[in-house]
Amino acid sequence: MTSSHLLAAVREFTTTILNPYDLPDLLHRLTDHATMVTGAQGCGIMLAGNDGLGFAAASDDGVVDVEVTQDRIDDGPCHAAYERDQTMAIGDLEAEDRWPEYRQRALESGFRAVLGIPMRAWGQTIGVLDIYRRAPGPWSDTDRDAAEIMTAMGAGYILHANQMRAQHELADQLQTALTSRDIIGQAKGLLMARHRVDADEAFDMLRSTSQRGNMKLREVAAKVIEAENARA
Repeated sequence: MTSSHLLAAVREFTTTILNPYDLPDLLHRLTDHATMVTGAQGCGIMLAGNDGLGFAAASDDGVVDVEVTQDRIDDGPCHAAYERDQTMAIGDLEAEDRWPEYRQRALESGFRAVLGIPMRAWGQTIGVLDIYRRAPGPWSDTDRDAAEIMTAMGAGYILHANQMRAQHELADQLQTALTSRDIIGQAKGLLMARHRVDADEAFDMLRSTSQRGNMKLREVAAKVIEAENARA
């Protein structure tokens, strides 16, 4: 693990997390950082979705081929790391008898060793980061530490992106509620003046029309306002 590459990766993370960012782009950049920090030759990320793990990002075309193979056959060290929620450290794929189709594709792409680290957030495994090396040999504690730092950063990007999206959705919902309140209030005032009823009776008129027509209350109120404007 080179300290300068690790410092650059952490600096980018701390700067980026405070500003709007494109998550797919950040994940691809993270694979580049992970490759440099660990001194490996490639990195891939797979994320969990409704249909299980899916390919998300890779440092180069060779890793893309290997990760897409895992995605297609639902088999490989990445899937094992995800299902077992534990690190998979393979020092020599030539000596491995598991995952035959994946293993063949990885060897054809020139990779002999792979390190799969589960990516955790919200108390669950949300994906896996795979580090690829062309030379066989055991993965050291330093390799694992560096990979775990990169994995934690990836989980942080995803967690923050989802929190920001939830906040924006909440803000949109609140704005919609406020707009609906104003429209309904305006429609109530028009009905009160036209039919000489109080506020509760005007609201009951809106609600009855909403139920009969299977329409949202806001839509009924908008039609009342539209009809009044047409009369003017």
